[in-house]
Amino acid sequence: MTLVCPGLNVLPMDTLGQASLGGTHGAAAGESLLDRGKRLEREGLLREAEELYRSALAGDQPDPRLHYRLGCTYLKKGDAGAAEQAFRAAVELEPDEPRYLTNLGVALDRLGRRDDAVRAYKRATRHNGGTVVAHHNLGAIYAEQGLMEEAVRSFAAAIALEPDAEGHHNLGLVHYRNDDFVRALEHFRQAVGCDPGYAVGHYYCGLCQMKTGNYAAAAKDFRRAWQLDARLTRTPFYLGCCLHKLESFTEAHRLLEQALESFPDDGRIHYQLALTCDALGLHPEARTHYARAGSGSRGR
Repeated sequence: MTLVCPGLNVLPMDTLGQASLGGTHGAAAGESLLDRGKRLEREGLLREAEELYRSALAGDQPDPRLHYRLGCTYLKKGDAGAAEQAFRAAVELEPDEPRYLTNLGVALDRLGRRDDAVRAYKRATRHNGGTVVAHHNLGAIYAEQGLMEEAVRSFAAAIALEPDAEGHHNLGLVHYRNDDFVRALEHFRQAVGCDPGYAVGHYYCGLCQMKTGNYAAAAKDFRRAWQLDARLTRTPFYLGCCLHKLESFTEAHRLLEQALESFPDDGRIHYQLALTCDALGLHPEARTHYARAGSGSRGR
């Protein structure tokens, strides 16, 4: 199981949108240097943005905002080492700015320096409430390390700053991993409440409903998830299992056959299909799937 938020998030490009620097450097009338740089970033002109920031930083008045934007540009170019140096320069000038500390953590994480990244994220969370990204990324790291209580606290802090579908979903995943399906379901429901089109949230609502034996509600959630995103290729299997429990064997058979197209060697699918075939009186077909179930893999 993976978390939606992978611990390598870059803060939104307009995080410092309210900041303004003098000078136009060839920009349109009224456009500040910083605004021009961010526009170049949005347009994908990263080399030009880098040159603009570096030229401005060659002056006598270093500005942490320029170091920060330069670091963001390096991250987008895939140069985490240069990004680290730029973010460190920003932090040296403004040590308590959580946005600078957060993206320093991101750069360190990309360099494989996980412990240093955690320290940067923690510093970010101690100032002005931190950033959503710092809390999310800490939560993702703690979850990967099996530190579930710490993960819950971090994701809850992120949600307190900015309630959104991914935040609730990640917190739901931690509870799900702990087999606390009731609390997990609460957060998955809140995720789809924030974003009704959040397909993976509906999918996990269905999984929790299955785990607690509410197959009719689970089937409804799986249908919604499948309608929103056909890339959730396990959905036909779980929906088929629910429909089998609800004794809708014909539709269950069709869906399990569909699941088998995506995972032809999955022993669980063969076994469930064998049960459904038996329920339909298709005993020769059932025997075939029972045999395949014993030799197949076990999907996730």
